[in-house]
Amino acid sequence: MSSVSIPTRRSVMVLFAAIVLTGFVIIVVNFQIYQARILYIAAYPELTAAKPPTISGAIRDPAIGNPFAVWISISAVFLFFGVGSMISALWAEGMRSDQIPAKERRWLTVLSLWSATLQLMACVGMVILSNYRFPDYNDEHMFGSYLFFFSQAFVVVFVEITARRFAKQPERNSVILPAMMRVRRKYVWVPIFLGVAYLVLFLIKNYDLGAFQAAVFQTYVITEPLLISSFLLYNLIFHADMWGAILRYRRA
Repeated sequence: MSSVSIPTRRSVMVLFAAIVLTGFVIIVVNFQIYQARILYIAAYPELTAAKPPTISGAIRDPAIGNPFAVWISISAVFLFFGVGSMISALWAEGMRSDQIPAKERRWLTVLSLWSATLQLMACVGMVILSNYRFPDYNDEHMFGSYLFFFSQAFVVVFVEITARRFAKQPERNSVILPAMMRVRRKYVWVPIFLGVAYLVLFLIKNYDLGAFQAAVFQTYVITEPLLISSFLLYNLIFHADMWGAILRYRRA
């Protein structure tokens, strides 16, 4: 495999935009999802003592839900353009190689487009679930939640497949760091495991589980924000690759 190439100035600018946009989202979304539950618990201690609130349950209070919707909607826009920028730079740098066969180029393009499309769907879900809340918009909120969680889970899978495919090309991609690729190869199982666990808990939480009922629901409530954070942490790992590409460009 040849030595890593230096990214173009355009790719570096796009990568920096991706870092700023996704960095904003990682901080804001993590803050909002945990703060919503904390505020709700502080405001309704008796209700939460009997049944811990999910994020959806916490934002049903307009005092909590209205600012939550504003920040999550802004984050949704930033997330789409941030992840889209990262994918476009990854693709652009990969396509610079003349050693990639035409068929493989088409596959890499399709995977990149699917990753961006799934991210768009997840961001639309973020806007819907945050602006249409319980108890007035139950169906709309659940649709937004399904759209977000399923789409974002597939974003992780498709981005991982796309990055691995670029990393396997004869000429090394100037964005991907092999060390971080190895980290993601192991870490990707965290959101996958949490996603499967969250889905199972979601399906069984309303069944009569006897003595396990409270424990199952509590686990479900805890798993929800952890899953969202795991999505964001997966994105954060790519920051090392992007900063690496920017530093290589500056040194050159």
